[in-house]
Amino acid sequence: MQKKSIIAAIVFLGLLSAGPAWAQIAADEQEFQQLAAALKANDTERQSAIATCIERGIGENPTGAAQFMSVPVERAAEAWCTRMTNGIANGLLTLADVVSASEGTVTPGAQKVLTTVSEGK
Repeated sequence: MQKKSIIAAIVFLGLLSAGPAWAQIAADEQEFQQLAAALKANDTERQSAIATCIERGIGENPTGAAQFMSVPVERAAEAWCTRMTNGIANGLLTLADVVSASEGTVTPGAQKVLTTVSEGK
């Protein structure tokens, strides 16, 4: 997967609450798995994806996400982006988990990822 594709897909992570239109992180499970493999294989790309996600933010009101993840509001975007990106890279999230989250439903897989500290965040 090319760098542009990875970054474009991960920008989605910062905009999950924007709705189903952002659910197109990948065309299918195979493409999603390629994204996950690329994020896992290249730490620089993963860190860049996390930074891009944080820059974009996680919506207008991160309070609910902060409470859900048990982090201060000012760290909600950092925690969300780190946990989601690492969850994808580590194979803990499926495309279905990510799409469900974009639609406002937290699957058991996404709940586990979002409520577990990742890289100290």
